[in-house]
Amino acid sequence: MMEGVAQAGFYTWDPNGVEHVLNEVLSVADHAELPYSWDGDEPATATDIGLGDVLLLHADETEFRIRFEPDDEIERRLKRFLGLSTSARYLVGTDEHGDQYEGYTATFVDLIRRLSIALEPDYVSVGHPVKDVRPSPLEIMPTEGVFEIERLPWLSVYSPSLIDQFGWTDRISASPAWKVDQLDTGAVLLIKTQEPWADVSRDHPLDKHLLDGDDA
Repeated sequence: MMEGVAQAGFYTWDPNGVEHVLNEVLSVADHAELPYSWDGDEPATATDIGLGDVLLLHADETEFRIRFEPDDEIERRLKRFLGLSTSARYLVGTDEHGDQYEGYTATFVDLIRRLSIALEPDYVSVGHPVKDVRPSPLEIMPTEGVFEIERLPWLSVYSPSLIDQFGWTDRISASPAWKVDQLDTGAVLLIKTQEPWADVSRDHPLDKHLLDGDDA
């Protein structure tokens, strides 16, 4: 059982107004039949939402936490605008022959998929829940300036423009990942391993295929 917090970060080049993001999140929660509430006082309006405000989505006697991050004015910075987190202890793989997640893990992955379709982020990544794990989780997070990936996270989503920027257009559909899911928006959701965080190394065949161009 993995301890810690699983966090999915949603990033975009272009600012997403918090009111639009909130409306889409609530719509996704409704369609997923997940009741929601605010952790504390509900903001009077969407524009009043700050970093300390957390929306809770309730599922299977536990919850997902959503944080909205205000727009900034830094140009050409891949900016995190939404965070989705939950306890990692509830996220488990399938049985040996299973090809679909079940229960809480299925809900977590489905939420990321639904939010990616609704919000069309440029990049989504789920970092390792253990803060001092190596390689560093910072290697999968956007930094200032040109966005480069040093290794691939367990679960990630790439927009068509980012796929084109990385030169992956002709390669990503044949990626040696456990799951390759092309979304209706043209984005691609990759799940590196069946068991969450089973292989966080740079030596995984998926990393070699996309980052090194290795087809072996």
